[in-house]
Amino acid sequence: MKPRFIIATGLLVLSVSGLALIATVASPVHVAAAQAAARQQTTTFDVPGMTCALCPVTVRKAMESVEGVRLVTVDFDARTATAMFDPSKTTIESIATASENAGYPAHAK
Repeated sequence: MKPRFIIATGLLVLSVSGLALIATVASPVHVAAAQAAARQQTTTFDVPGMTCALCPVTVRKAMESVEGVRLVTVDFDARTATAMFDPSKTTIESIATASENAGYPAHAK
């Protein structure tokens, strides 16, 4: 009975110390993610030239092709596109230009 207790206690100690190690390793990842989120900027663009169901897809792909743009959502009914991007990598003007080059002039609200 005593050897089983010693083995169980040893395994418990190892698992607890392993959790501390995992928390230490994972911590920098969470810090980096928080810093990246803090650098994000969101801007909504008016895109009045969208007239068909394919237009939002074209606008989204054009804006997302700009380096630093993380996510673009397009509202066809409101004729707007909202871009989430890293302002250290791109500008509002670059995103608007990408949409314009695809045939859909966009202007920041």
